[in-house]
Amino acid sequence: MPMEVEDANGKRVAMIKKAIITPLRNRFTVKIKDGPDLEVKGNILDHQYTIGEGRHKVAEVSKKWFRVRDTYGVEVEPGQDDLLILAITVGIDQMAR
Repeated sequence: MPMEVEDANGKRVAMIKKAIITPLRNRFTVKIKDGPDLEVKGNILDHQYTIGEGRHKVAEVSKKWFRVRDTYGVEVEPGQDDLLILAITVGIDQMAR
């Protein structure tokens, strides 16, 4: 089931969808309103994945920096919308549970 990401005014800014068929790993697509679509690839359940626009990495999610359970970091590339990337990350986390 897709998940909507809304701004502070309740307007949809993105739609997260899980790919139905994936060969080995989880994959999501993020349709950005008024922007390029993003693709999420990697091991979602282990919090080891990237968010990208084509071949360009937008953000990386990883547990490698932390040893505490259910803790992971999000590294957002300069020039990206940090809040949107964090909202997408939380949405993916909820959808993967």
